[in-house]
Amino acid sequence: MTIAVLATVVLYYQLYLSGGVAVDIIADYGLTFKWFVFMNVAALVVAGVAAHLGGVTDRVGRANVVTIGLVIVGLISAVAIPMCGDRWSFATCFVLLNAAEGVILVATPALVRDFSPQLGRASAMGFWTMGPVLGSLVVTAVVGSGSNAGDWQSHYVVAGICGIVVAALSVPFLKELAPALRDQVMIEARDRALLEARVKGMDTEQGLERPTREMLKPDIVLSSVAISMFLLFYMAMVGFGPTYFEVTFGYSQAQANNVLVWAWAANIAGLMIAGFASDRLLVRKPFMLVGSAIALVVLVVFISLATRPETSYVMFVAVLVVMFFATGAAYVAWMAAYTETVERRNPALTATGLAVWGVIIRFVFAAFVFLAPFVVNTVSTIVDHGAAVAAIAGGQSLELTDEQNQAVAAAAADGSIAERMDQLRARYPEAVETLSSLPQAARAALDLQSANPEARDAAVAEIVKATGVSAESAGARLALIGDLPAADMEFLIRFSPLADPDVAAKLAYVAEHGADVQAAIADGPAQWQRYFWIAAFGMGLFIPMIWLMAGHWSPREARKALRDHEIAVGREMAKVAGGDRDAVTSL
Repeated sequence: MTIAVLATVVLYYQLYLSGGVAVDIIADYGLTFKWFVFMNVAALVVAGVAAHLGGVTDRVGRANVVTIGLVIVGLISAVAIPMCGDRWSFATCFVLLNAAEGVILVATPALVRDFSPQLGRASAMGFWTMGPVLGSLVVTAVVGSGSNAGDWQSHYVVAGICGIVVAALSVPFLKELAPALRDQVMIEARDRALLEARVKGMDTEQGLERPTREMLKPDIVLSSVAISMFLLFYMAMVGFGPTYFEVTFGYSQAQANNVLVWAWAANIAGLMIAGFASDRLLVRKPFMLVGSAIALVVLVVFISLATRPETSYVMFVAVLVVMFFATGAAYVAWMAAYTETVERRNPALTATGLAVWGVIIRFVFAAFVFLAPFVVNTVSTIVDHGAAVAAIAGGQSLELTDEQNQAVAAAAADGSIAERMDQLRARYPEAVETLSSLPQAARAALDLQSANPEARDAAVAEIVKATGVSAESAGARLALIGDLPAADMEFLIRFSPLADPDVAAKLAYVAEHGADVQAAIADGPAQWQRYFWIAAFGMGLFIPMIWLMAGHWSPREARKALRDHEIAVGREMAKVAGGDRDAVTSL
């Protein structure tokens, strides 16, 4: 079971990595935010279709599917994605990665269920559910550390190598039950002796006809829809969390990921603590109800902070820690209850039941992700143009010299500078052309040294070198510059770099997109708030669906049911000991 969980961790590490480095991927391939989102929607839809195929592991077994899938995903991450030269090749690899994940991540929880009796099911599912969360934690911790900043491909190489290593470990260590034994419901670990007796002469294909139709029941389908809606905020943070904190609160990529490190750590704690407590008390539903209610209340608090730019890093950490601890408590209980609900229908179709959940959750997530660029349309503007506008306006453009950056930053802050520059360029075209072509030191010395013969000759040489005109023409231009009014001369010496075509293009970019970026920054928080309200609605919808699932509300009722079961098992074991084969096969 440890290998199954380890496989889940590396798979989600590879899968969720795109969210942690989304801004770098968008910049590297020149994508729009909407294009990036639609790529994720396509990947989720394909993963949902592939998840349906995960039900085949009820027939062919789980271990081989997991091992082969780990190798495929590892090679895609470590080799194919870093070699992608354009957006379409990257999108193809990303979709294939999601497709493989859709199959494998039906097989791994099925493996965990096979080896876990119901009395320890919540703890076992808590152990498995650590996989997705640990995958998220690894992504945010690694990206948040600032290592390989800007080199997002190297993150995929590391993730892919990890997947291949786990695939190698799975060959000797990943085991699974025989089909006939796997198909039974284990209430307690000691039931296995009875189940092994039942295996003799048993038709392992019984119950496998029309598997999907048998699992499309209200309790299974509606429970799957409910948990998918409950996890919408989790999906929002996985896919857009770093982007949200970067574009809304100005966090660096490392800071934005580090906020979520705390959230995922709290989620893991909730999974483990609630899983253990649920097994001790023998109930699932109270944990689902209390956990989801707390998570919903705290999500409302988080939503109220979305429009407050003064909210501190520590406040966000505190809110997310409480919310994701409660989310983990509810989710681990749901996972245990869901497998038990599937077993109530047909224990031979566990993977098929999990495939139904896998398809539904990915389709719901795809719809939610699809809405993002429409509900939060300011993100496209900020992601597409915000960083470039900020760099140019802040005098930090890598394509410009320090002097050019200073001139652009001043002009971006004061629109009158660009206007006056245009006026002087029209009035003194040759002077502006000459000054803009000279090095800063030569330009700054012109008004002081033009009367000095040696300085004048040096200035003429600089003009000839910079413009390619004759010495005579250069001398005429120098004289023209010397005749400029003092105020115009001073202005042009400082701001003539704005006449350079490359510099002018940067300033024009700010003029074209700067106002839109500022408006997007102002409007974005309210739009994110509306998007998160959809997630809050999903959490609210989850609560009434709890009543559909298998399991008791009261620990007393659960203990009574357990005692009755123990009596029945003892009676049947006695019959087995007495050689009553018919009694065994009729249990």
